[in-house]
Amino acid sequence: MSVLADFQVNGANPSIVGGLGNNVEKYFPRLLGTSIGVQSVAPSAASAAGQLVVPAFNELNGQRFKVVLAGDVLDFTGGTTFSVNLSANTGTVASPVYTIIATTGAVGAANTARFAFAMEINLFGTTASGLVGGWYNSTTVAPATGTSTVKAQGPTSAFPIVTNDFTKGQAIPGAGIVFGLVASVNFATSVAQNSASLYQFQVIAD
Repeated sequence: MSVLADFQVNGANPSIVGGLGNNVEKYFPRLLGTSIGVQSVAPSAASAAGQLVVPAFNELNGQRFKVVLAGDVLDFTGGTTFSVNLSANTGTVASPVYTIIATTGAVGAANTARFAFAMEINLFGTTASGLVGGWYNSTTVAPATGTSTVKAQGPTSAFPIVTNDFTKGQAIPGAGIVFGLVASVNFATSVAQNSASLYQFQVIAD
């Protein structure tokens, strides 16, 4: 197993989002910003800068690979449900086009303690076909009760059909990149104390 791309987060240094806003994707930003100690504001709805990339140059042509992510979510008192989502970017870095390809689905309810979550997305594709497909599993664990909610999917939902080139990469979103990936959380109810932390986000080859 080898890590081909890493969002550079871990248990001690997660990427964090939260605050007010409902039914909008809150994208986890890269930790490294414009200067030391300043967290990036991207990826965001307006920019895919810092997205996790699926590399070209035949590293994954005809090979099954995984995207893994894990973290926790505080869906604070007064809230209802939340979902954690993984999206593929088939636009540009400056003008991203995101399509959700895996999700925890709506999970609730509000609490003063955090839910834990993990997702594993299996993907495969070839330059000759130009297609990517796959399947995924996601699990959330509720605080206090420890109840697990498992969401298992067949094909990844709504994977965008584009001319995926695992050899040269795309002219869009950039040379050497097959496509980009971003992780986000969506809170159904706007509560100032809502918060989510991303501790792992990687592209892994078996």
